[in-house]
Amino acid sequence: MKKIFSKFGINPKSAALAIAVFLAVFSIFYWRTGWNTQPVFEKSAASADTFAGGIDKNILQNTDWDNDGLSNELEDLHGTDPRKADTDGDGYTDAQEIKNGYDPAAPGDVRPAVEITISKIGVTAPMIWSKSEQEKDQLADLQNGVAHFPKTASPGQPGNMIISGHSSNYIWAKGSFNYIFKNLNNLGSGDVVDVKTTQQNGKIVTYQYKISEKFTTVPNDARIFEDSNGSVLTLTTCWPIGSNARRLIVKGERI
Repeated sequence: MKKIFSKFGINPKSAALAIAVFLAVFSIFYWRTGWNTQPVFEKSAASADTFAGGIDKNILQNTDWDNDGLSNELEDLHGTDPRKADTDGDGYTDAQEIKNGYDPAAPGDVRPAVEITISKIGVTAPMIWSKSEQEKDQLADLQNGVAHFPKTASPGQPGNMIISGHSSNYIWAKGSFNYIFKNLNNLGSGDVVDVKTTQQNGKIVTYQYKISEKFTTVPNDARIFEDSNGSVLTLTTCWPIGSNARRLIVKGERI
């Protein structure tokens, strides 16, 4: 090696020093610039913090990591933790809370806000979660919107969800919803009712029901309260307008 350096007039010590300096500079440059021989992959739009990131929706429909009865896809929809059966830690599973009309992401007996929209007849109204079946209590609730009949199904859940509203009322009666269902009779087969729920965490879930049946009957007709294995919506109002002798019933099935 010395003969080679001597042939070209290079001092071996100077050459060794130059090589050492080059290697040192190269190492520093390599470290600072992050050169890497391995391929670099971009992060997908769904970050690692999102449990559903990159997983096929069809798989999520049948996956329930925390075994609470709520699929991972629905956990994502409601903003609950798919690795924790009781997201809000109040003693009830996420699935139990949704089934019974409670907010799965808020502890205690918090209910989601619910809004009913029937575009065909220009209706948009808040749904009041009635706590009492007594007529005077129901009438008080109807001053503030349409009323969910106690112990009937919750939005989007299996069973019969019964919602009542005024078709007319006394001129002196309080409330801004005294005629909210006055055009309910204009609904027909195939028309759609939207039931929008908004949780405290900002998650919005909208359920749609397609009208399948309409009839008038007496107030205590068992068909009004008939339960269902599917998800059914029953809208009810006094009929004809100006009378409370009968009820106009409009039923829909969840789409």
